[in-house]
Amino acid sequence: MVTPIRPSVATVVIIGMGSRGLGLLERLVSHCLTRPAPVTVHLVDPRPLGPGFHTPGQPDHLLLNTVCSQLTAFADERMVEGPAPLSGPSLAEWCQERDLRLADDGHTVSVGEGRRIRANDFLPRRLLSEYLAWAAGEIVTAAPDCLTVVRHRCEAVDVRPGAAGTEVVELADGTRVDADAVFVTVGHHSLYRPAAPATEPRLITRPYPLPEVLDDIAPGERVAVLGMGLTAMDVIASLTLGRGGRHEPHASGPRYVPSGREPRIVLANRSGLPSRSRPYLAPDRVRCAPLALTADAVARLRRRRPDGRLCFAEDVLPLIETEMELVYHRTLRARELGDAAAAGREFADRVRQDGYATLLAECRARRGPSPLGGILSPAPAGRQWADHDEYTRWFTGEVAADLVEARAGLGVSPLKEALEVLRDHRDVLRTAVDAPGLDDASLARFFGEFSTTVNRLVIGPQLDRSAELLALVGAGVVRLGPGPRPKVVAPAGQGPWKLESTALLLPASAEVDHVVHAHVREPAPERVPGSLLAALAGAGRVRSLGSRGGPAHGLDVTREGRGIDRAGRTQPRLFFLGPHTEGSGYYNHYVPSPGVPSRALMDAELALSTSLPSVITRKR
Repeated sequence: MVTPIRPSVATVVIIGMGSRGLGLLERLVSHCLTRPAPVTVHLVDPRPLGPGFHTPGQPDHLLLNTVCSQLTAFADERMVEGPAPLSGPSLAEWCQERDLRLADDGHTVSVGEGRRIRANDFLPRRLLSEYLAWAAGEIVTAAPDCLTVVRHRCEAVDVRPGAAGTEVVELADGTRVDADAVFVTVGHHSLYRPAAPATEPRLITRPYPLPEVLDDIAPGERVAVLGMGLTAMDVIASLTLGRGGRHEPHASGPRYVPSGREPRIVLANRSGLPSRSRPYLAPDRVRCAPLALTADAVARLRRRRPDGRLCFAEDVLPLIETEMELVYHRTLRARELGDAAAAGREFADRVRQDGYATLLAECRARRGPSPLGGILSPAPAGRQWADHDEYTRWFTGEVAADLVEARAGLGVSPLKEALEVLRDHRDVLRTAVDAPGLDDASLARFFGEFSTTVNRLVIGPQLDRSAELLALVGAGVVRLGPGPRPKVVAPAGQGPWKLESTALLLPASAEVDHVVHAHVREPAPERVPGSLLAALAGAGRVRSLGSRGGPAHGLDVTREGRGIDRAGRTQPRLFFLGPHTEGSGYYNHYVPSPGVPSRALMDAELALSTSLPSVITRKR
């Protein structure tokens, strides 16, 4: 019989030690360094502390989609509300300290060979894995004597109420831990489970881990890649660069040199629209406070609703569109003045004096309308193409035009600055989603078409990836599918799959040997057999948002992260943080950035202060 581990003065358990679990640990260590208190923290994860699903063995051509200077495991005073006694390098600084350098191919990193890594480089994901594992060691080492850290290299299989107001965590090795609070931060937990069997032969429904899942696709075979976001770019890179191909510089852009081991790729998606490239990030770019899309504006609109729940189309969307247009015109004004900070102050002063509606009317009268109309539409409204060739010319033209804006970069391109509102002011959007949140129809729209559109506009591929896509199309390695919303027809027996057009005036089709669903979406927590979340949902300890209908099916939690059970009761000691709460919050899957408020770390601090009020003080 296994003897239970008895709690000390305060005992907490963190289940899942990827970046979210690491953030909780960093906050706990920082608070205990500043205000010593006896605490025992149990870290439960069979994998190394820190990296989560950022595995170390990935090839270098699988890149992060955030520049390396915007990733850190260490809090500074601008990121959190509590103390920040721990200091540590960002990913960029960590790489520079180790003399890691970038090769001419733009993705291979090694020690001492190539050029120095820059703050705005997109680096291989394996480096983030190594960095987070290193940072976890530093944070554990920094723990003061009053904080006891206990490591459990196994999975948690259940969490159930214990005696005297505790939670009992049951581990796969038979250990039981009595805790005052439990934090479940298991991240993209479904990716650790075997993929469900495909319903048809030669169908890949989950494209990770790469490149192994693509091994059955032979050179010269035809493969449809469904999706045009980051996952699709990963799949294409694995089938080209990963097969020995290379991109060579040329005056008109990169040229692709095939290895002969590539398949023939057909690229398609529902909207028919390409993802916009991530823009160049100038080190001196000025980021201004919002003028229309503010937390105060959202709070005022919420007070006007009887139940406090916002209507996205009526309340929030107009603020977003207004803010984007203001930023567009402010960037043009900065160009006139030659000073972005001065333009920011001028616009802020005008809004305080006259309101943003007056300022916007003057900007339109002086400079004409912005090109932002309809840019938040999830599809090319009313657009038709005569045939596949016309669609291909339009698509590649759109990618090329966006590349011009992306290379100009933030601070220079008014269009890219306007789109960046969707990233810069994500915290304001989070206040709209936070409880009491959006009405049911708005929740479905926000986590359906709107979040998908945001991903396409500002969380797209690195600009080099878009240039490489054009090169692949030019080389004939990639062919665009038959327009938006292609009908995918499963094979009869051993025959080919078929993609048939639905939006071209002259019908077109493409036959392929394999189909890859190149997008990753977490299933409802209760639909991952064998997982801890499925066990907790099945026992009624927490419920998902699926009962509301629509695409939001993350866990139902309070603003503090406490789970809400099947009967609608708040679980006082059971907390959930991270991607599996998407819907109760917005955009929960990211690593913190230095120098700006971090919702991930502030959420960790809020959960800790709620569970351990005598230990954690949020305000400095």
